[in-house]
Amino acid sequence: MKPALFSKILDDRSLESAIDLTGELGYDGIEIQASEPHLPPDTSHERAERIRNRLDEVGLSVPCLATYTGYYDQLTDSEAEAELETLEQYAALAEILDCELVRHKPGGPPLRDATDDDFERAAGYVRRAADVAAEYGRTIGIEIHAGRLVETADSTMELLDLIDRQNVGVIHDAGNMCIVDAEYGRASIERLADALVHVHVKDLQRVDDPTLPDAFETETNRGEESFQFRPLGEGDVDHLPLFTALVEAGYDGYLTDECSVTPDGEDGDIDVARRELEALERTIERARSAAD
Repeated sequence: MKPALFSKILDDRSLESAIDLTGELGYDGIEIQASEPHLPPDTSHERAERIRNRLDEVGLSVPCLATYTGYYDQLTDSEAEAELETLEQYAALAEILDCELVRHKPGGPPLRDATDDDFERAAGYVRRAADVAAEYGRTIGIEIHAGRLVETADSTMELLDLIDRQNVGVIHDAGNMCIVDAEYGRASIERLADALVHVHVKDLQRVDDPTLPDAFETETNRGEESFQFRPLGEGDVDHLPLFTALVEAGYDGYLTDECSVTPDGEDGDIDVARRELEALERTIERARSAAD
């Protein structure tokens, strides 16, 4: 398993600077935030080629292009068509960047409110997105996410079955699953099986005070709840059983750290990225030992 950094952690810097720093810190990959300031959809192919060259010089791969395309429950049909056009721009950029996976979001509503029609509409559009991505040899990655149709491993697999495309896979996210009390350890890895194409890593915890730093509120099955982003290993998300299951399953892909803790000071973002890598590597080693 290889550690990667989400470039959003360094989003006060240019993408080129973020690439350099990520390599210097010792990560194996960088997941690029597909929006300003790092990679908006109108990024020229010439700039994408320069970015690819920079990645090669630093020795980094791009395991996933983290686009914010999709969210079909919130869109009219004409707006959804526009999202597919934007996705095609990103698929072309992903090809230049030698990035296999393009994140695409089917949207909601939350699973507790979802109907068969919601699943069918989302599946229809993601099926078309997959066909667009296939023209560029890319794979669509659906991230398991709270407040969406894909809150759990089961609901995500239900949607994948409806989409029925070989180039659609699942991005596991234990932090998002923890929010909705979904199982995110061994059973989730067994359920996803070969559909698992990538893993996101972040830590958070339930709190009583939504005004705490890095806290947010969201509706869950328990009602309105507050959560606070935390450094890896300091929240409620126990990644060790997950990583152990990944080792045992033979997963050799990337683990992208998505820490959302606000950095402190001028170079606080670098401190966050360094600390997260250390915690990530410790947990990977513990998982390997546990799996032996």
